[in-house]
Amino acid sequence: MTPGVVLSMLYCGAAFGGSFLFMRVAAPDLPPPVVAFLRIGIAALALLLVSRGPALRALRQDWRKFAFLGVFMTGGPFLLFAAAEQTITAGLGAVLNATTPMWTVLIVFFWLKQPLTAARVAAIVIGFAGVGVIVGTEGLRIGPDAWVGVALATLAASLYGIGLTFARRNLSGHEPLELAFGQLAAGAVLLAPFALLTSGSAHPTPASAAAIFGIAIVSTAIAWPLLFSLNRQVGPLATSTIPFLNPIFGVLWGALFLHEAVTPSLLGGGLLVFIALALILDVRPRRAVPAPPA
Repeated sequence: MTPGVVLSMLYCGAAFGGSFLFMRVAAPDLPPPVVAFLRIGIAALALLLVSRGPALRALRQDWRKFAFLGVFMTGGPFLLFAAAEQTITAGLGAVLNATTPMWTVLIVFFWLKQPLTAARVAAIVIGFAGVGVIVGTEGLRIGPDAWVGVALATLAASLYGIGLTFARRNLSGHEPLELAFGQLAAGAVLLAPFALLTSGSAHPTPASAAAIFGIAIVSTAIAWPLLFSLNRQVGPLATSTIPFLNPIFGVLWGALFLHEAVTPSLLGGGLLVFIALALILDVRPRRAVPAPPA
């Protein structure tokens, strides 16, 4: 694992964790479908300005595959999580989002025939426990009518695992920027009708507008190409551990910008999360390999 991979994973974790901060600012003024649509729509336009011709050619060439990603990587999960949050707490939503690696373990095992090692199983269990510690017991106290939300959020997490695995297997010939643009554009088309139907209840303010641009550029236009680059370098299983980092950074940004307390659960859970990452990514000191004789 190179330093570039480590930095990319940390940025993705920080950016995706920051998306919770942005959504919290925008939520009082904009309905979830509108937030999700503007997020991926603006991000898609930003990537189009950067890539232009290559991105459009890639989308035309493999539009069916990108439509699949639009369902399983952006539009579908964003909409499912928005619906789930109507009946479950944000903490429980974070826990369920972090089950993505657990689903990916099963997906790559059955789909790509990747070995299911004891270390990976242990890493998933430890990582899930770490996220559970971070969100605390309050997020696990659900109401009697919350099981539909739990099912929707769990389904959304499994969609991410399917999307990551599908992209690595079927779209590995495209550049990360093209992959990000294609699935964002497809997701925007998917969410457009839902955003239109709920736009009547939107009341944007300068703060919510700034939050939308933050989540679109920082958490999507920059982070998604990095995500696909990581997916190519280290595979879908390792890439799917990034949701473990999201609650850590989400709490951190909340403490810095919303003056939320940093609890012992963040420290203890964060330690478990990084242990899980080390197990999955096989982070170990390695002896230097001597150069071959001249």
